[in-house]
Amino acid sequence: MTRQLVNRLLLAIVLVSAPAILQAQEMKPKSDSSAKMGSMADHMMGPWKELNAFHMVMEATWHPASKNDLAPLRAKVRDLVTASESWSASKAPAMPASCGSEAVRKAVTTVAESSKALAALVASSADDAKLKESLKAIHDTFEVAEKGCAAHGGHGA
Repeated sequence: MTRQLVNRLLLAIVLVSAPAILQAQEMKPKSDSSAKMGSMADHMMGPWKELNAFHMVMEATWHPASKNDLAPLRAKVRDLVTASESWSASKAPAMPASCGSEAVRKAVTTVAESSKALAALVASSADDAKLKESLKAIHDTFEVAEKGCAAHGGHGA
C-alpha cells in the first residue's frame, strides 16, 4: 500500500513537472548536434510568431514534398495560404531590426502571393513536378525572409 502511494506520488510529480522541464529544455542554448538535427524545436524560437507559424506549415509540406510525397501539401495547402496571409498582414517585430527591412517585407509579400498561386495549382490538379517547383520557389523565398530577419540563423529546412 505504501509502495503504491509512493509510486502515485512520483507519477503526479512527473506529470506536473514535465511541462516546466520541457520548457526549460527549449530555452537551453543549442549544441552543435541539436542544430544539425533540423527539427522545428531547433530553429523555431524567432521573435516573429507569424513567421514561426508559417514555418511550421512549410516544414510539414516541404520535407515530404522533397521526398516526392505531395499528399501533405495537398492536404495543408489552405493552411499554408492562411499562415502566409497572417504573416504578410502582421507587423514585424522591432528586434531584430532587420525583420522590418524592405527585402524581408518583399519576400513575405511574395510568399503570400505565391502560396495563393500554389493553392490554385493544387485545386486544378496540376502535376507533381509543377507543385514541387512552386513549393520550392515559396520555400526559397521564405528562406530569404527568414535569413533576412536573422530570427533563426538559417538552416536547410
